[in-house]
Amino acid sequence: MIGVGFYGGVGEIGGNKILISGRDGSVFLDFGLNMRKKREYGIGYGRERVSRILRNYILLEILPRLRGIYREDLLGEGGQLSGAEEADPQACLISHAHLDHYGLVGFLKPEIPIAVSKTTAALIKHSLETGSLAGPEADVLVYRDRLLRERMGGEADPERRRELRDRLAVERPRIIFSGGREVSGMPFSIEPYPVDHSVPAFGFLIDVGEAQIAYTGDLRIHGIVKHYTEKFMENARRVDYLIIEGTRITDSTHMTESKVREYALRELRDKEGKFAAAIISAHDIDRLRTMIEVAQELGRTPILSPKLAHLLKTLKEGETHLRSLPEPGKDFLIYYERRSLTEGGYLLSSRYYYSWQRQIYREHQGHVIKPEEVARSQGDYLMIFAGLGYVTELVDVNPMPGSLFIESTSEPFDEEQEIEWEKVERWISLLRMDRVHIHSSGHANREDLLKIIDEISPRAVIPIHTERPREFKKLIGRGGSKVIVPEEAARIQLRL
Repeated sequence: MIGVGFYGGVGEIGGNKILISGRDGSVFLDFGLNMRKKREYGIGYGRERVSRILRNYILLEILPRLRGIYREDLLGEGGQLSGAEEADPQACLISHAHLDHYGLVGFLKPEIPIAVSKTTAALIKHSLETGSLAGPEADVLVYRDRLLRERMGGEADPERRRELRDRLAVERPRIIFSGGREVSGMPFSIEPYPVDHSVPAFGFLIDVGEAQIAYTGDLRIHGIVKHYTEKFMENARRVDYLIIEGTRITDSTHMTESKVREYALRELRDKEGKFAAAIISAHDIDRLRTMIEVAQELGRTPILSPKLAHLLKTLKEGETHLRSLPEPGKDFLIYYERRSLTEGGYLLSSRYYYSWQRQIYREHQGHVIKPEEVARSQGDYLMIFAGLGYVTELVDVNPMPGSLFIESTSEPFDEEQEIEWEKVERWISLLRMDRVHIHSSGHANREDLLKIIDEISPRAVIPIHTERPREFKKLIGRGGSKVIVPEEAARIQLRL
């Protein structure tokens, strides 16, 4: 008999935390953050105090109420875990580099290794270096002991302070895996397989002895690497249990990456001689390639925001083995943000530049372009960026009326995101730009989810990462796979 505990991703999109237990041990599949729940309870503009963040996240059910998995320096003396179920996972496997799948790893005790691919590790590294995560949520790859920091502050002996400082930041134990090869150091057999998603991602085939489980992570079969998902489906055929994401189980719309390319080409052709900008999701390498290729085909020079240039740099340094990555100078220029108040506005010593920005600009001095240069020849460029805040950079470009703004990222999925997007749309209107939405989802739609289930043909389907898990019961016909709808923080005993 094996146990599967669902501690997130149940009746909600994101926040996956699945504990698989067998006779020889247990592992977590993902340990993600429910972004919506965090936003619902976030008050003001400050961050949670480190002294209470673990307690508050358990109270809000953002973190599961489990003993034996959390860092000692965050537990305190509140006794918030008295009487809680105990767990002792040997590892935490991360399917891909989206916060709703890895964003709470920083709370796990450092003895629990994380298992990731090289690409996922590089994407997380990029996010941590260029993003706004702080405190325990930023301790994904490197563990910073808060108790040691406090002791160091009260330590008078210089030699003892140096010793404590050396122990302050320690790299988490890490297991690197690659597709089709069994992950080392696990209590049972786990084989990762790449799947098609908006970022490089993996599904897992798990053999616990008594049963075989397939976990999809997030996936689709309409992207550039749809053959990855098809290979995963082939290898997962007739498993006992299929834990499948269901983000779009009520959605039949179908837009492929090739269609994104086709529509973007059409829209840009109609804007010959005018400026164009595109916003994409932060880690969507396929979409970035698509937009660069579209610009080049129409004789425009792609301009990347420095954050996207840093993303490509980190992936290359991480030896990720992704197919050829775009090169600065050869394939794109880098947008030079005016940040300082000196004449010209580009003094790199300015405190308004982050250290990673300074590094990008210094390494690629010959491949940067300033907004005033773009403004002089607007029809020659397509500016590509990730992050809603970048829309205000367009003020410095001063786009001519009727210029094009391409939204090529997922639509807002909660009230707070809707408010942010409304602000972006006001800026676009103020700048008199024409807005179009051209996007291909990172998730399979209803028909493709049913196709995946039909081809794998498992004994039972367990839907997660969806607000409508019971739709699976309605849609899977009689005589097909059994559907098990899990309950949050409940352990399901799987029997053959």
